[in-house]
Amino acid sequence: MDLTLLRKFQAFILIILNVSLCASAVAYVHVHMTNDLGHDTIIYLHCLRGAMEMGHQQIPYKWTCQWKFKQTSASTLLCDANLQGAKELQFLAFNESAESCRSNCGWNFTQHGVFQYDKGEWKFRYNWPH
Repeated sequence: MDLTLLRKFQAFILIILNVSLCASAVAYVHVHMTNDLGHDTIIYLHCLRGAMEMGHQQIPYKWTCQWKFKQTSASTLLCDANLQGAKELQFLAFNESAESCRSNCGWNFTQHGVFQYDKGEWKFRYNWPH
């Protein structure tokens, strides 16, 4: 076999392997939710990823709850958050088709509302329901 032809064949195989490895790489989404509401305030959180139950969480002041899951074209994370005795806030914590929050989604619950970390800054997203 001609040496030039052999090198072209090796280069072709390397390109195929590289493309194959890149296509099989799995992207993960990291979602973090932090309670900054104040001392003795607990956030009660319940989330669903599609039809998958993500569980009920109680997040004390200054604590963070987090999830990691595989990103798919149909990935969503729908959450209900409430304070004891208060109305529930329902929000979409992650949506694959949204422009914000592509792989690392930060949420901060404060007295002034709920903020999302997006493109290097905290942006106001929701008021607490009254």
